Amino acid sequence: MKLTNNQKWMLFAALFSVLLIFTFTNPKKKVIHLQKEKTEITPLLDSTLLFQKKVIPNRIHHFISFLQSKNIRVQNDYELLLLLSNPITRKRIANDFHLGSNFLLLHAELADLLQTGMTGLDAQILHFSQRNYQNPFTGATINRHLLADADAESILEDMGGWMAGNDDPIITNYQLSLEEIEMWNTKEKDNKWNSFAEMP
Repeated sequence: MKLTNNQKWMLFAALFSVLLIFTFTNPKKKVIHLQKEKTEITPLLDSTLLFQKKVIPNRIHHFISFLQSKNIRVQNDYELLLLLSNPITRKRIANDFHLGSNFLLLHAELADLLQTGMTGLDAQILHFSQRNYQNPFTGATINRHLLADADAESILEDMGGWMAGNDDPIITNYQLSLEEIEMWNTKEKDNKWNSFAEMP
């Protein structure tokens, strides 16, 4: 049976996820020692902030540091996306470390949005302003695949409405133009890959 390109990508993502799970559940002492040194150099953000649905500067960086403190060897947003884009992997990590599956999905989607070249702040504000449109079948709220078909004006209105009710100074000073959102749309229309595997 010949696999389509999308099926090949999903198979690769699943295999990579399994490899990462195997790696972080069987860490070598030497690697743990190196990770502890890295954690001491870059102190972790109070992890309770990560569990809140609010905009946090450098959220993905802090989340990766949080995972590294659990001996999950993820170095950047792309590796984070590969690890968490599979719902089976998210469920396994959630069970192993007593984390919410939706909490992991949030960071997977943010990591996915970063692949467009948008900033971490753009990704968080876009994600949180769209959170009421969660797809109950996939769990997805907003990601690159959905962004390709989204209406730029509606997104800008949603983001503006969400920001208007928020007194966080980071958000108050945030500005985004319709042209920037249209640029995200255009870029993603050429992207045929959906990073997220369907729920089993």
